[in-house]
Amino acid sequence: MTKLGFALSAALVLGSAAAYAFTGDRDFDGLVSGIAQSYDLHATKIPMMSMVSLCARVATHGGVKGLRVVEFDNIKISPGLPDLTALVHTSLGSEWEPFVQERDRRGESQSVIFVRPAGEAMRMVIADYDHGELDVIRIELSGDALARWMKNPQAEAHPGSGRAPGSQP
Repeated sequence: MTKLGFALSAALVLGSAAAYAFTGDRDFDGLVSGIAQSYDLHATKIPMMSMVSLCARVATHGGVKGLRVVEFDNIKISPGLPDLTALVHTSLGSEWEPFVQERDRRGESQSVIFVRPAGEAMRMVIADYDHGELDVIRIELSGDALARWMKNPQAEAHPGSGRAPGSQP
């Protein structure tokens, strides 16, 4: 294979992987749009995220895929948890279910996680607000990877050891 042929093949594979990583993200894109409109903000997309997503997919043998992260900085008003939860749920749609809702007592940090089955996988959208910054994350976990983690979270978090760093053998 010539250098040109190899370069074209590599470009095609990387382009296809990037396109595949972002297909079916209307829910996530709608949520990002909804937040931007509701709080009159501009989303900051993380550079090279499609490459990070591809690396995560390879490193986890397909256990993690479709990773997307968007940041909203300098939010002037602390969104209330019920408002943030409602906004996320409305933007994502009825097929998404609330999974975790957490808020500190002062209202300075809040997190909501919504989940939706996607065939053999589980999609998650996480909205995390902390001191004027809102991060929105989308990730898809394979059913096998999720089952392994549920069975033994320490081993999956720290492969090869079966225990957390600093813990005694």
